[in-house]
Amino acid sequence: MQEILSAFGQALGVSARASELTMAQVSLRAVTVFVFWLVIVRLAGRRVLGKYSGYDVVVSVILGAILGGAISGAAPFWAALTAAAVLVALHWMLALLTFRSHFVGDLVKGHPRELVRDGVVNETAMRQNFLTEHDLVEMLRLHARVANPSEARLAVLERNGEISGLPRSILRVVEIGVQSGVQTVRVELSS
Repeated sequence: MQEILSAFGQALGVSARASELTMAQVSLRAVTVFVFWLVIVRLAGRRVLGKYSGYDVVVSVILGAILGGAISGAAPFWAALTAAAVLVALHWMLALLTFRSHFVGDLVKGHPRELVRDGVVNETAMRQNFLTEHDLVEMLRLHARVANPSEARLAVLERNGEISGLPRSILRVVEIGVQSGVQTVRVELSS
């Protein structure tokens, strides 16, 4: 087993300086880091790369830098993989802490901000979050199916950076047959 690991380390150029790495060694490093990262992501879950919060993005960027260093030889190969695994474990522990504590969750991820209530836009919240009315209208069209903020009951800038919304009223049409084949009553309900 030791011989296999030694041969693999030599094939990766683990002890070589970056300038001494061959194209084959860099390619094998890329494949190894890819497989390593795929295993880590599968173990850690989709959240590591999901669009959830600023700290998720920070972890992803740092992981990219660490793993890029492992591929290019800018960082010691095994040390870089170990650092990546430690960072993912830290991310996972922080996610667990934010799950268990709202205070830690707000501290790390922030908190939602109300942008519209009953059709009235909160201009202060819009300015504080550097959002234009065009941003708000676009997200309301996409998520709340309303064309104008005045049609929204609620719009919130969520912790993941997306804007969610609820329409002011939902019109439901229910048709009720009063007598079989004789008459139909149409009732429109608004909430």
